[in-house]
Amino acid sequence: MRRSPFIALTAVLALTALAGCSDDEEKAAPAASSSAAVAGAGDASAEASAVPKAERTEPGGEGTGTAGRSPFQIGAAGLGPYQVDELQTDLVEGEMLSNPADAAGCTTGTGSEMFGSPTVLLTGGKVVQVKGTAATLSTAEGVKIGATLAEVQAAYPSGTAVTAASGTQGWKVVEETNALLFEITGDKVSALVGGLATSVDKTFTTGQGC
Repeated sequence: MRRSPFIALTAVLALTALAGCSDDEEKAAPAASSSAAVAGAGDASAEASAVPKAERTEPGGEGTGTAGRSPFQIGAAGLGPYQVDELQTDLVEGEMLSNPADAAGCTTGTGSEMFGSPTVLLTGGKVVQVKGTAATLSTAEGVKIGATLAEVQAAYPSGTAVTAASGTQGWKVVEETNALLFEITGDKVSALVGGLATSVDKTFTTGQGC
């Protein structure tokens, strides 16, 4: 069974990132003990270095730091293996897409749990957009589910406000032919969408098709 090299590599990197987070947690306890021992010996410089640095707070998150930051970033071109123009056949064969079904002029499938089970839309056998709602996802600027509209606008000042037929608000950032859309519910990000700008506009504003 042939698998796309990109899809396989993405899956391996994702698993490696998750394993790395686990390893960091296991190493944390002995590292802390070592620092405490040095400080107890009267080494002032070591004691100062043992004080934990303040973690950076990202939009929608509480101090995440490096270990808590999601390795799965969604952008205008997509998320992980779900990049614009990625083939449906490769995603299915790579076990990255399940239950693809045709409806409203496009194919809709569910992505791998590894990437938060995103909703993937395809046309002509190719990915046109991906929508994620998992708390593990973030953008390159650190915006996550739960971030406020003000935080989104501060991180992406070049974006524009858009409104869906249902009344849902959004903040859209266009990058060449693609777009990153932040769906806003109750003044907070409820979904992150990346894909072809024409597709993202159509599905958000009309709620139909791809």
